[in-house]
Amino acid sequence: MRKRIVIILLLGLKLATAQTIQNSSNLDSFIHKINENKTVTQILLLGDSHIQFGVIPNFLKNKFQEKYGNAGRGFVFPYQVANSNQPNDYQSFSNKQWQTFRLVYEQNMFSQMGLSGFVMGNNEPSFLEIKLNNPKDTFSTVKIFSDKKIDENTLTFYTQKKSLSDFITKQKERVNYTVQNETFPELATKFNTVTTYLIELNGKKITIPHRGMKIKADKVEIDYNSDFEKEIKVEGNTKIKSGKAVFNFSQPQTSLLIKTNSNENIFYGFQLLNSAKKGVVFNTVGVNGATYKDFLKYPLQMQQIQSVPKDLVIISLGTNESLSNITEQEFKSNISTVIYQLRKDNSSLPILLISPTTNNLSAEKIPTFVKWIKESAKANNTAFLNMYQATGKDYFVKSLKDGKANKDGAHFLPKGYEEQAKIIWNSLLEILDKKTVSKTANK
Repeated sequence: MRKRIVIILLLGLKLATAQTIQNSSNLDSFIHKINENKTVTQILLLGDSHIQFGVIPNFLKNKFQEKYGNAGRGFVFPYQVANSNQPNDYQSFSNKQWQTFRLVYEQNMFSQMGLSGFVMGNNEPSFLEIKLNNPKDTFSTVKIFSDKKIDENTLTFYTQKKSLSDFITKQKERVNYTVQNETFPELATKFNTVTTYLIELNGKKITIPHRGMKIKADKVEIDYNSDFEKEIKVEGNTKIKSGKAVFNFSQPQTSLLIKTNSNENIFYGFQLLNSAKKGVVFNTVGVNGATYKDFLKYPLQMQQIQSVPKDLVIISLGTNESLSNITEQEFKSNISTVIYQLRKDNSSLPILLISPTTNNLSAEKIPTFVKWIKESAKANNTAFLNMYQATGKDYFVKSLKDGKANKDGAHFLPKGYEEQAKIIWNSLLEILDKKTVSKTANK
């Protein structure tokens, strides 16, 4: 009897942390494929800072791969090198400075952005390392997404005994600078720093810079110890063709070490895959500050996303629109256009739209945006998960009291994001298991 009570309580707990996915029939082809598990299934999660932070996608990746198998780490970008927040399951380093931007900012240095919604470029041969922290996330194949401007550039790949991080140090020097014609993000990339730190040094006035403005900044220089090159071994070379390159390692790796051999380098992202014949690749494109409209800014980004196999796309956006004055018509139009672009090569591609939770900056507007996303999901025949309803209108306030939310009023701390990831996973699990049981019962 006690065992039965425990089971009932556990089931009740699971249901309490799940939310019914509406129009879930749109996901049938994905559910069928992943439960068959005869080939690799690829999932793509698009989102904003809540996703770039990494807790939600890493939780979902781990759950999918525990259930169906690990077919690769998926998309990665050297956020650490780009002076942006990075998921905690990998690190990135370089022995040279890079100019880096994300798609939400206006800038004049790069004409395109690709796969990840970020761009990184420099003008000298450089080492770039991406080191995975989880030994289970080995990869044998790397796909590189770059720009056609650097077609025919040769990349050299290495295996290594030690990390590049052990051979680099950063030196900072406080300087006074007179602004030329730079934008705010261009100033951040000029000084190899983050925009929030520039605001900390100069106040919010720096967000609208003008020629002749005097500002403070820390000039960062990288000191590189070339003894590192005694610890590495060439694995092979490949050339970039049509903005892409693929390299296969002879043995599984947990670190990607590349050397560029050109004076012009532009990269948009990397995909790490293993040799598994089945299982899940969970790809994530999260960009701080992103909106639906931002994913339509650069045609190359959508082209590169379209080029990657996808069995399910999950989109978690809407928070940043709620902080703006966007109209219903424009918001819904942006959602429809993103969906249309994603389905350009597959009109029946399963898509799940996830609404934002509440926050302390636009709490009164969130219900309206949730309603618009729900209506857009129905109009575009996608599935819909109402995270606002699942968590409640006072969720952010409660999370703040419980130490699960950030005092900035918009973001959560790891415990808060993990709580949300559990709701998403349990909501998906309900239909995954239901379809599995239904299929078994019909045999």
